[in-house]
Amino acid sequence: MLRPMLAHDSAGPSDGPVVVLVHGWPLNRTIWSEVSPRLAASGFRVLAPDLPGFGESPPLLGPSPRVEAYAAELAAFLEGFGPHRFAVAGHSFGGYVALALAEMSPHLVGGLGLIASRTGADNDTVRRGRLETIEKVRAGGAKVLLPGLAEKLVGARGAVPWRPRAGRIIEQARAEGVIAGLAAMAARPDRTAVFDKFSGLRLVVHGSADALIPVAEAAHPSTGRPPIRAILPDVGHMPMWESPEATADAVVTWSKALRS
Repeated sequence: MLRPMLAHDSAGPSDGPVVVLVHGWPLNRTIWSEVSPRLAASGFRVLAPDLPGFGESPPLLGPSPRVEAYAAELAAFLEGFGPHRFAVAGHSFGGYVALALAEMSPHLVGGLGLIASRTGADNDTVRRGRLETIEKVRAGGAKVLLPGLAEKLVGARGAVPWRPRAGRIIEQARAEGVIAGLAAMAARPDRTAVFDKFSGLRLVVHGSADALIPVAEAAHPSTGRPPIRAILPDVGHMPMWESPEATADAVVTWSKALRS
């Protein structure tokens, strides 16, 4: 049985080096709308898929969702674009998927980027909170995440223009996708070693005012060639909205360095 194609947006020249942007939870590919045109204008082909169960992509199959299953679907999607090694940057949950992809399908990943993400597993408190949220979403749908999550997603600088947009995306999220993502995050292993041992060029973009993943968790020591880092002042968990120019600049710098 053929896998259904992940819904996705594409921008930039068809023959340009490919940058893959992977959205976070419980969001969708539209979060990249401020960054993708900037990358395309710099000559990159941008692929921004909806992960399974989010946006317009069909849900994962199977009763026990895992980050590895999302990575397998992303790998199948990328294989459809021919024999390439891609620059893959993931936001938050998308970073967890990108890490799993680099571990499971290293032939596909030439560059590994984490945007407002981390390499470690959940601690017991966070894991317990995710499991409690699953029960709330089962009972009341994705709307139970509002308004608290929308407020946490963006920092002070981006609060006024971006919180309503975050709220709309959350309202449109499907409960089954939200629940599957929560279960996958709660069960994921620590992949710090995957990031540290990754042989390609790495990228870290993080907001100093991130209320969901503190910036200290993005600045862990790293072996090998140092990652390209962009720590953005007064930016929260959504740097691609709150500081799209700086986010795009960091991705362009990283992507160009991969070609040199």
